[in-house]
Amino acid sequence: MARLPKYDIVSIEDLEIDEIERIFRLADSFADGIANGTPCTTAAGLIMATLFYEPSTRTRLSFESAMHRLGGAVISSADMHASAASKGESLADTARVVSAYADLIVVRHPFDGAARVAAEYATVPVINAGDGSREHPTQTLCDLYILRRKKGRLKGLTVALCGDLKFGRTVHSLIYALARFGANIVAVPYGGMDVPDYVLERVAAERNYNFSTISIDELKSQAGGLDALYLTPNAPHQMALFTGEMPLETVPSVRPPAALDAFYVTRLQRERLAEKDRAQAGYAHFDARALRSSRAHDAVVMHPLPRTDELAYELDSDPRAVYFEQAAAGVPVRMALIAWMLERGHAVARPPAAGPPIKFKDEPAPRCLNPTCITRNEGAYLHQRFRLARTTNRALLVLRCEYCERELPVEFVGHATTHRFYRFDENLYGYVRQWIEEGTLSVFETVKQAEEGGYEPYRRGPQREIMNAAEIAVACGAIATQIIGDLADPTGLAFVGVVSRGAMLALRLRNLIEARTGVRAPCAALDVYAGAAAIQPIDGPDFDVDGRTIVLVDDVINSGWTVQRAMTTLWQRGRPATVKLAVLIDRGHRALPIRPNYVGKSIPSARADRVQVRLGPMAGDSETRKSSDRVVLYTMVESIKEAERPQ
Repeated sequence: MARLPKYDIVSIEDLEIDEIERIFRLADSFADGIANGTPCTTAAGLIMATLFYEPSTRTRLSFESAMHRLGGAVISSADMHASAASKGESLADTARVVSAYADLIVVRHPFDGAARVAAEYATVPVINAGDGSREHPTQTLCDLYILRRKKGRLKGLTVALCGDLKFGRTVHSLIYALARFGANIVAVPYGGMDVPDYVLERVAAERNYNFSTISIDELKSQAGGLDALYLTPNAPHQMALFTGEMPLETVPSVRPPAALDAFYVTRLQRERLAEKDRAQAGYAHFDARALRSSRAHDAVVMHPLPRTDELAYELDSDPRAVYFEQAAAGVPVRMALIAWMLERGHAVARPPAAGPPIKFKDEPAPRCLNPTCITRNEGAYLHQRFRLARTTNRALLVLRCEYCERELPVEFVGHATTHRFYRFDENLYGYVRQWIEEGTLSVFETVKQAEEGGYEPYRRGPQREIMNAAEIAVACGAIATQIIGDLADPTGLAFVGVVSRGAMLALRLRNLIEARTGVRAPCAALDVYAGAAAIQPIDGPDFDVDGRTIVLVDDVINSGWTVQRAMTTLWQRGRPATVKLAVLIDRGHRALPIRPNYVGKSIPSARADRVQVRLGPMAGDSETRKSSDRVVLYTMVESIKEAERPQ
């Protein structure tokens, strides 16, 4: 009995062009065999397990039909809500267990990067049947297969992608594939659901492949045509025309070509929209009128299905409508994929990734900002892993999450040996590569985070003290008085301090109010960079926000981004009756419309200035505290001459 090698298909990029061509040739032979009723024993003795954490009809049934037609067997968990996952079993543990029952695992999951996790922990090959809004590689194989059969080629075709290009995972995989095959893409998003920036940046940086965006009205008004128009339910997005291997700086501004070869239509991904957006999302309706123009006369209409109301039923009888052929192709194409994996044999395993992921010296390590990344939802066993991403802008340092492949731009980098941090610019790129090799790189989202980690700027201008210990004590007392005056009943009060100095100030305010009212309010520390463990009680077993008057405390408010993140974390924890904001220092530079309720001191300052609060330990009026408490203002020197670069 043949065995499948451990070769995972997580992304369409896991297949080279010649390998895709081989799969298509196998699919042709399997399609003929199905039509002729020819029995097949290619996968005799093999068992495939299908693990679907999201609903599916075509993908699951076509995979199972493919395995049966190859002579293999199938075990299925079509509803993972009825499996051990409903009891809290992790995806990693499920993958390990099912590896003992099957020779191949096909997984669909709502979280981006889930297929990567399953592949990492399973001891048998894993095929991605769709993970969140990231990719759906086998659907792309079906799309390319039908498109090539109908048009005779892929290179040079012009494909319009219309609709939900933001959450449509079939579209993302298709973009990566069409870029590699040298097709032209016109992106026409609906309802502002543009192709995500990380997809655009990836094909631009890795393929020298660039595209622009137009609305559906602009598409109608311009002389244009497509070889394939892939529509997804949504509203105007960007029109993208990929132009092959031309350097980005030389790509001309282009109008759509004279003929359209295909329309690719997909449904609106309502399950990935926020609750408030689901009812508001309008969606375009594609019908026979789109094919009446001479520009679209030879265009085929494609759709990955299921459709809702975006694709007219009147098109079903039109010979240019090929979406049911796409669905039918799922069986021979997936048969071909499994057969191709068997062809590879044990000798050819998946090549290792280029180098290990970045090891960051100091905590906290950066965290993926994608809320639907598997690392944000699967628990502590998944540690964040990043690699340097290729980018078209060398002035930016961009990390790519190894699981969901979303990009994380980094503004500040630190050197763990010297404990200095730097605002990243292009001249630092070589040093950053060196620090990665040494394992001494730290990265920070903000200056505040760097300072909280004990890092100092590489060079600072003159500094001066703007508040001493006595003035800080007076300011805290004034804030406590204001809070007491606002509250009719202090028993519902609770303090949440932003780590670390905000938490120290929260304790001081709590103690002042306790001394005056006799009420000891609960107090917690909130780390805006800590994810699920962001809120930790300071002096109690638990901390409940529901129904309480929360005073959120921070040392300095500048742009407001830290406060916004802290507020978001609070509301994820529960539903306070009200939230008030207390800050020791208000610098007044607002990027967000956030105004503190209680302010110790307002200090107008230039944007290049930094206000740093330094607090001693909680020790009453001890000499240590008196000598440690101070607020200083200094200027960060932005320009770094090459001679001053870190060594």
